[in-house]
Amino acid sequence: MNDEVKEILIDLIGYYNVIGTDDDPGFGPFADVVHRASKALERHAKGTSEGTQNNNSADVDPFKAYDEFSDDIIKMEDEW
Repeated sequence: MNDEVKEILIDLIGYYNVIGTDDDPGFGPFADVVHRASKALERHAKGTSEGTQNNNSADVDPFKAYDEFSDDIIKMEDEW
């Protein structure tokens, strides 16, 4: 967890702690925290999608992987 995420969580907890009290600042600070969190998620998504993306099993083509690493000659689906 990086420092930006920690700061967002601390601000969110601080906001939660004053809800319903005399010091309740209203919706504005919560909207600011949500905006900061959204921007942090966007930056994280951009960072993971540019070369460092983690593939899950649905992203892997097993036939392509077999073709790249195999010396065996096999028939393709339409060659039967």
